[in-house]
Amino acid sequence: MKKDGFTLLELLVVIAIMAVVGVASVVMFSTSTEESDEDDLIAKYKEIQSSALVFIDLNDSWLTSFANSGEIYVRLGEMQNENYLSSRIINPITGEEFPSSYLVKVYKTNLVSGNDNTEYVDSCIISNSGGNTMCISNSKGNSCECCDLPISEYNPAC
Repeated sequence: MKKDGFTLLELLVVIAIMAVVGVASVVMFSTSTEESDEDDLIAKYKEIQSSALVFIDLNDSWLTSFANSGEIYVRLGEMQNENYLSSRIINPITGEEFPSSYLVKVYKTNLVSGNDNTEYVDSCIISNSGGNTMCISNSKGNSCECCDLPISEYNPAC
């Protein structure tokens, strides 16, 4: 007997396999997009903190104040007004603009390693709203171990 097509069972098996592959690819794509957005957010945090260090280095009054006190706070809006940063920085996860009221705290801290106690400069981004100071990002782009402040509800703990 000559067979000119596929049986219903063969077609259903192929359709089921295609559905499984389709669902798996959608899940993998959405996961990679979320990870990419998180990486972009960390990169933006690091860019803001790097800009704050350049801002302090290029402004003598800020540098003198930092040298005297060991810490200094730079407003995000001030760096934007002076063109150290883009005037609109968008959070890739929420799609909202970073508030210009965010502060970058640049401070001296000690790195203790064995018998060596070396002083270095670190930074973090903080938000101060309604009297509550919250950590947004440490120098690595994470929302933990940041200036000894509580973790922000917008950034989960490490």
